[in-house]
Amino acid sequence: MSDLYKIILTSGLTIFGGVFVYTFGQIISKFFIEPIHDQSRCIGEISDSLIFYANLYHNPGTGKFDDMEKASIVLRQQASLLIAKTNIIRWYSFFEFLMLVLKRSSVIEASKILIGLSNSIHKGVPSDNVDSRKKIEKLLNIITPD
Repeated sequence: MSDLYKIILTSGLTIFGGVFVYTFGQIISKFFIEPIHDQSRCIGEISDSLIFYANLYHNPGTGKFDDMEKASIVLRQQASLLIAKTNIIRWYSFFEFLMLVLKRSSVIEASKILIGLSNSIHKGVPSDNVDSRKKIEKLLNIITPD
């Protein structure tokens, strides 16, 4: 009877330990790793848009209206999503200290500049737009071709 008790106790503790480790891993993944990854993905999408829509914001007001409008909306949406995805990350200051995420102030500033860039698709100064792009790239550690 004592051996059976040990087998059942060992099996129960092993199952409980496995469930605990799995649950803890899921919590870490859902609350910390995935939000940081989502922010990184959003920055990647911003990088894509800076390249894809460069012809429009380098030459404000010269593209087709629908194309300019779409570019403006996409850039503004990405600025909004960048802030939203940053706000979702729990313990942001801690991860910022560990240099696992960008500085919050850099993210906020990049979002503001991105909104400004979206506003200047239809009418703006090309050199100012290029400067805005460069600032965004620096703030978000984005590498794009010139």
